[in-house]
Amino acid sequence: MDDESVRWNYANAQEHERHTARDAMKANELDGFTYAVLGAARSGIAAAMLLKDLGHDVAVYDEKPADRATDLKAELDARGIESHWGAGAFGELASRQVIVLSPGIPREHPVVAEALGRGVRVIGEVELAAAVSDPAARIMAITGTNGKTTTTAWIAHLLQASGLNAVLVGNIGEAWSKHAARPENRGAQTVFVAELSSFQLESIEDLRPTVAVLTNLAPDHLDRYGTFDKYVAAKRHLLRNMGEKDCLVFNGGNEASREFVADLNVRQVPFHLGEDEGESSAFLRSGLLMVRGLDGVEVALIEVEEMPLPGRHNLENALAAAMAAMLIGASPEAVCAGLRSFAGVEHRIELCGTRERDGVRFFNDSKATNLDSLEKALASFDEPIVLIAGGRDKNSDYDTLRPLVKERVAHLVTVGEAAPLIEKSWGGTVPFERASSMDEAVRRGAAAAGEGHVVLLSPACTSYDMYANFEERGRDFKACVKRLLATD
Repeated sequence: MDDESVRWNYANAQEHERHTARDAMKANELDGFTYAVLGAARSGIAAAMLLKDLGHDVAVYDEKPADRATDLKAELDARGIESHWGAGAFGELASRQVIVLSPGIPREHPVVAEALGRGVRVIGEVELAAAVSDPAARIMAITGTNGKTTTTAWIAHLLQASGLNAVLVGNIGEAWSKHAARPENRGAQTVFVAELSSFQLESIEDLRPTVAVLTNLAPDHLDRYGTFDKYVAAKRHLLRNMGEKDCLVFNGGNEASREFVADLNVRQVPFHLGEDEGESSAFLRSGLLMVRGLDGVEVALIEVEEMPLPGRHNLENALAAAMAAMLIGASPEAVCAGLRSFAGVEHRIELCGTRERDGVRFFNDSKATNLDSLEKALASFDEPIVLIAGGRDKNSDYDTLRPLVKERVAHLVTVGEAAPLIEKSWGGTVPFERASSMDEAVRRGAAAAGEGHVVLLSPACTSYDMYANFEERGRDFKACVKRLLATD
């Protein structure tokens, strides 16, 4: 690491030694308890495997029917892990002393609330994994409403370009528990780069990141939280253990984010698309991405024209990623190279095909599960857009985007449970039609697209009415586009 990198790296040896002595649940404090893992999705299975590998008494509980969990049960049986399935499964965990909660299960679930009332400790998979991870390794946590997956992946890319062992975990890639105890993930060269959703943050107790990133805040998951304030309160759990020496990189151009950090006793490092602001920040100046570190050192990174991903929101993602990576120790040279070479993330405004005869391009933005992410997607294109939207509603107010839809969208194709709601809000401003499947939506969208148009899947809804997750929805869209273009 060169001299300039050392100036940027806030986590010097003495500071890191102090930081790793954080008041956290250490691995040896896990001993002597019996564990219940609630939820047998990706993170739950990984948590159970980790606890079993550490020699603990653990059982898994999931309310899905046993006949729909044959493979999962076989996987757990092979490892000697007890499992319970079906509608009454959660009623069998009364004897367990610690509950490890999967993010899909809220703490308000009657069984969880009853256990909390009895004094049972309830932690999340992230909390467990952090406790088991080597204290010498560093933790960077990224949250926010939109942009967090792209920013997380970009940070890891920049750190890897700088020679650090960046381990992508959390709401992106694989569960943290799968990587926590691996011997190759020990030492100060390891950085766990964790994307954390509000669901995962609900059960944070002792997790303390070296650097945290808040990409932005906008109403989301109101079907779970009811109000925006409760959603924001879940996000604040990330910062509950951070102190005045810890860094929070946040979106200075987002009013809700500025309000979020106003009373926090942490090192506040804003990023924004305006000119210089604050003692340390990431910003634009004369067409350049700029960062200023904690010591006042300024570094010019790359030109805006060199950005590999479209859209102003990706400028924000790039500034956040660059600032966070340099605070943790990435070299400016590696950051510049990594900003230019980042290929993006699947399902985030991902180009997946072009109709050669008229230049119509098809983009997969299946990760756009709320209105704010749809707004950013619509703002990313100058060309007329044929929009495919719909899925399961999240209590969204579609009227807020009516002016932008009128301005940017040439034709609308609705799909899924929310189709009537979307049509009621936007139908008077743009021509629309409804499709009963993704294949039909792609065919209708392609038929409506004129020369040079963009066909954009950006649903503004969850996928759960038709798919297991947004990834499955995005893969289906891409397969439909591939079939269409093969016959065009």
